[in-house]
Amino acid sequence: MEPGYIPRTLDHQEKFFFWEADQFILAVLIIGLGVSLGMMLSGIIGGGLVAYAYGRLKSGKHPKFAAHLMYWWLPSAISTKTQITPPSDCRYYLG
Repeated sequence: MEPGYIPRTLDHQEKFFFWEADQFILAVLIIGLGVSLGMMLSGIIGGGLVAYAYGRLKSGKHPKFAAHLMYWWLPSAISTKTQITPPSDCRYYLG
């Protein structure tokens, strides 16, 4: 690299402390659910465990792993619709 080099792209996803953005959103949702139900300690522990388990699940996979999960496991009315690919609930088998 020459001095004064400015990279044009970033190779890593956004992070909040030691979690990536999607893990942090899961943790905050579970913690918020625990706080709203009056179980703050359970929410904090549950949110941390869910975020940890999701991080282990997506390790070594595509950066848009959450979008792939939503496409395959949510109904097509909820998940994003694309013009190129068919809805996830329409599965045709050839042969």
